[in-house]
Amino acid sequence: MSDSSLTGTVAANEGNGPDGDRRADPPDDLDLTTRVRRRVLPTVHRIKEPLGGFAQCTQDPDEYVGTVQRGLADFRADLESMAFTPEPIASLKVHRDGRRSAGSWVRRRTALADWQLHVTLYWNEREAIDVFAHREYSWLRHPYKHYRGVGWDTEAGVERMRSLLSSHGVGFRVD
Repeated sequence: MSDSSLTGTVAANEGNGPDGDRRADPPDDLDLTTRVRRRVLPTVHRIKEPLGGFAQCTQDPDEYVGTVQRGLADFRADLESMAFTPEPIASLKVHRDGRRSAGSWVRRRTALADWQLHVTLYWNEREAIDVFAHREYSWLRHPYKHYRGVGWDTEAGVERMRSLLSSHGVGFRVD
């Protein structure tokens, strides 16, 4: 992961749709946690950034897993069946085209595992979700390493997520 991916500043409302996205999200498709994160984290980021911190960052394009032809609600159910849980603590990721994440999910072997697979979702169109992933230290066990991006592994995260999608019968395309 590049340092600019971790600390890159993104304007809060640089898009054309509601909430600053280039495309409007389908009504009622975002869960409450994601709506709150989209509202609060840009402000937290503006406070933390002058101090060397961040709460929002630009999505690394190398983390692209693929595009799933499902609606957001259906894909959330798929993630739950793969033992993922929503992740409210993650920084708000912003796609390079200005879209803000439509969800952040993690999968850990146990609640206190050292590592986690972190997945970020972006609404692509009404029935398509762009999926991004990386493997990283769990913030529950290693908060400092997690925050600093120590051990961040894009390749392992993408590979593992593609494997999980395939083994659970969730088709995806790589654009």
